[in-house]
Amino acid sequence: MRSVPAQRKAPIRNRSSSRTTKNKVNSGAGKKKLINRGTQKYFSQMALGGLIFFSAFIFLAGYSIYKYLNQAFASASSADSYAISDSSIVTLSFIEVENVNADPVILKGLKYIVFDKNDEKVSVFDIPLDIKVDMTGKFGEEEISKVFALGALNSTNVTVDGIKSVNNTVMRIFGFSIDRYILVNEDLAETLLNSFSGKGLSEILNLQVASDLKKFTISNLTISEYYSLVNFSGGLAKDKIAMYSVTQEDINDSGNLDSQIADMNFDGDISREELSVAILNGTDYPGVAMFGSRLVTNSGGRVVAVSNAASRYETSYIATDIRDSATLSYLSRVLGIRNIISKQEAQKFNENEVDRSEITVIVGFDTADSLY
Repeated sequence: MRSVPAQRKAPIRNRSSSRTTKNKVNSGAGKKKLINRGTQKYFSQMALGGLIFFSAFIFLAGYSIYKYLNQAFASASSADSYAISDSSIVTLSFIEVENVNADPVILKGLKYIVFDKNDEKVSVFDIPLDIKVDMTGKFGEEEISKVFALGALNSTNVTVDGIKSVNNTVMRIFGFSIDRYILVNEDLAETLLNSFSGKGLSEILNLQVASDLKKFTISNLTISEYYSLVNFSGGLAKDKIAMYSVTQEDINDSGNLDSQIADMNFDGDISREELSVAILNGTDYPGVAMFGSRLVTNSGGRVVAVSNAASRYETSYIATDIRDSATLSYLSRVLGIRNIISKQEAQKFNENEVDRSEITVIVGFDTADSLY
């Protein structure tokens, strides 16, 4: 018989051991995955919380800046009754002082800013404080540096009367209206002025700066008007923002300044109306009618007569039958004359110019102080 070789037995594997090892591996992977999910969830929650906190911080900071700036400027209800948003020419007196809350208020700088939307340019006129001007009222010739303090003499409201004195003086220098004003501490003036010079709001959007502006700024400019002017100047090329330093020669002979202002109003609403205007001086103050004529001419108006009135008037009047006109609105606002009467009503005054012009301005003692 053939012998059959013995077969080798395969080694017996420990199946239970293999399963245990595999389970350990799977268990470790699951535990690792569980840890990763927990960690991710934790960091996600932390990131979300941080984002919410940061967003809330930015919102509160932005709201605080807006609130401070809104309080630094006038409210819409307290601003002047006429809107400047649709005006092609907007003017601003920029008054820098040592401290707006001091008494007396010491003037440290003065600028007249003209925003010309027609020609898309901004003109900043710097008025040196040592220049001498013929002040309105009975003060005579004085340096610009004294104008605020003199206007506030014997006043029950130093700030209001000081600003009025400065604005009347600036109006006499340029022969044109002042729509809005800003009174600000000198250490904040450059930051605020830069926003009107094409640099936008970059320097203003700071919590400390906004807080200081709230404390040391007085203006009849609303926050929306301020933003509109900043936005306008910020969109201009650098060569469209001009700086000019007023000289004593400009004060002594206003021809140069008058021509610059008149050029800006060459194609304005008043110029296009071409209404004839007569200016009558109904007071004893010399030069009132001539200055009134200058205000009309520089605004683009057409003056046909300048003379003394037949009588003296305590109250000022504007006689016209054209009630809806830019010329009438401008004269009434700038001269502060609220008594608008028809030409028929004006016949009782026996002023010949009433029949010869479409608008006749009779300046009385009640408004002459701002012109004399």
